[in-house]
Amino acid sequence: MNRACGMTQQNFQPFVDKLFERTLNIPFSYALVDKETNKIVACAMSSLWKNESKAESENHGDEFEFDNGERKEIGVLGKILTELHAKFFELRPDIAQVLHLEILSVAKDYQRKGLASRLMSKMEDAEKIKEFNCSGIASEISSLANQCLMKKRGYTTITETLLSSECNASGNPFIVTDDGTDRIILVHKNF
Repeated sequence: MNRACGMTQQNFQPFVDKLFERTLNIPFSYALVDKETNKIVACAMSSLWKNESKAESENHGDEFEFDNGERKEIGVLGKILTELHAKFFELRPDIAQVLHLEILSVAKDYQRKGLASRLMSKMEDAEKIKEFNCSGIASEISSLANQCLMKKRGYTTITETLLSSECNASGNPFIVTDDGTDRIILVHKNF
């Protein structure tokens, strides 16, 4: 999705800074490191996501805002993700708190080797999830590969947004991917 939007490190950095604030204070974020290069090749980062109608605390920084006035695609991606995010507790008001998978990413040269599955297996520790008063895991999934992975792992699609729903003045979608992704889905799984 980042490629399709023309995302740069500069555009993405403010989101990453907020992401670190939300995810590094709980034990549900993981990285896999290549032993030869000592570089991070895959990561999964998660935060606690509370139903504000059932809790007193706020979900600070949950908006997917990417700093860019030049590329409309980036703003559209942020809008779609934020709208899907906002729908979760509307569609599942019975849930008080879930673990929110914010990023599941594998470097291109390391894909199709089971690394994302390995990260998910580590994160899907039912006992640990319950220790944090979460009933399950929810996420906005923006890549076709991760959508297939989540379906295989038993996640249910709550709602989705087609990328073609956001078009320019000529009627062409703002976001066109190179991997077959045509939608972003909101998923959930109870644990």
